[in-house]
Formats: sequence, C-alpha cells, structure tokens
Amino acid sequence: MVFAPVRAVAVTPGPSCGAQLVKDDSGVAIRVLFAKNGAVQRYDVVNSKANPESVNDLRLRLEQLYGPAGVNAPPVSIVSFKKGAAGGMMVPDKAVDSCGRTSSFL
Repeated sequence: MVFAPVRAVAVTPGPSCGAQLVKDDSGVAIRVLFAKNGAVQRYDVVNSKANPESVNDLRLRLEQLYGPAGVNAPPVSIVSFKKGAAGGMMVPDKAVDSCGRTSSFL
C-alpha cells in the first residue's frame, strides 16, 4: 500500500477576539468567530440560502485558510444547564468563550 505525500499547510490566525463575515457568490454567509489567541472558536452559518452543499464548500475553504474550529482555541466554559428531554439528565444550556461571548445550545 502506497500513500501519497501530504502537504503541510500553515493556517492563518485571525484577529484576537474578532469576527469576520464571509460570503460566497451563491449568497451563503458564515461568520468566523476568533478566540483570544487568534484560533477559530467556531463557524456560524448566518445565511444558508437552503443550500447545504454551498455551506459545506465555504466552510471547507475557510477551514483550509483558518483551520478547524475549536482545535487550538481555549475551551468554552459552560455556565448554565437545563433539563434534558426525558427530564433526567442535565444538558448544557449556555457557554462563555475566552472572549466573553455567550452562546446558547439548541
């Protein structure tokens, strides 16, 4: 079995605690949220135009440029929980990232 060599690609860090809105030609928009160290905290789909293929293509292009979300970013802190669907186990409700941004889990 022979494997092709893999090119090492350096990712570009973003602005500390910044955000960037990226749109493609089909109207899909993704907001890139950067952590305190410049790594990607997460990719938020702002407008999908009901086209999951275009969303995935844009996200893959952004991952090639900035790297995958959450890999080098500091962890989020879960600040509140809610009851699960069956009423037994508690599941995360809200979290705060390294920049103080609050996000909710759906």
